[in-house]
Amino acid sequence: MKSMTGYGTVEGRTADTEFSITVKSVNGRFLEPRFHLPKEYFALESQLKKEVTAMFERGTIDIFVYRRGSADLNVRFNPKNAKKWVEAHRRLARTLKLPLNLNNLAERVSSLPQVFETRELTSVSSNEKNKVLRAFRTALRQCLRERLREGRSLSRHLLSILNQLKKLVGLMERLRESSNRELEAKLYDRLRKISKDVAIDPSRFAEELVYYLDKSDIGEELARLKEHLQMCLKYVANRNARGKKLDFYGQELLREVNTIGSKANHARLTELVVEAKGLIEAFKEQVQNVE
Repeated sequence: MKSMTGYGTVEGRTADTEFSITVKSVNGRFLEPRFHLPKEYFALESQLKKEVTAMFERGTIDIFVYRRGSADLNVRFNPKNAKKWVEAHRRLARTLKLPLNLNNLAERVSSLPQVFETRELTSVSSNEKNKVLRAFRTALRQCLRERLREGRSLSRHLLSILNQLKKLVGLMERLRESSNRELEAKLYDRLRKISKDVAIDPSRFAEELVYYLDKSDIGEELARLKEHLQMCLKYVANRNARGKKLDFYGQELLREVNTIGSKANHARLTELVVEAKGLIEAFKEQVQNVE
């Protein structure tokens, strides 16, 4: 069994670049990888996504990648724009009848807009790509180990809940017999009061008893409940257990317990139903953490 909660982080470096990768996984109905990448690694997203889908089936997974390094720049001098600026300075000097200092004119012009055009090169070497991919796989494996560790703890907790529920079902079975006997006694007493001095027809009484027992007996529900419970215990112990299937079992357990509750005509049985529903709700809540 695997939980959907996990964490992994790895750092790496090349000759002129440092990077760090963090993988954080939380609960989710489906597999939802969310990438937070620097622009230099945008082209790697599809490949990184394949790595995630190969390792995980469910969960919301945030991938944070940070990159630090000296970026290469492409610098281009635009002589046309530089000449326009120089000419503008000359016109300004003539208009205002000021001397034109040519000594630092070039320096001033070089700092003006669109004289030098720069563009940051975002290409990543194949060496850096390979190192990032290797580091990413390591972070995913760390996250997976954490999910497996959490899954083992979760499995023990689920088994504890199911074993408590199993004990309650055993108590329900014993109460079922006494509940049926009480119903038989109540029905006999009711018929006796209605009939007064008239002798009760055994066959008629048997028909009435079957009718009322059919409406209130919980034998079939208990049998299905025990069957679902046994399958659930077996499946939780399986390391390949899946959350969606366990959620289905939880719904079936709750369905049978609700039916028992609707038929219950015994105070203690009603108490057991309430306890059982609480355990099943706890089970269903914890199942949401299973991949």
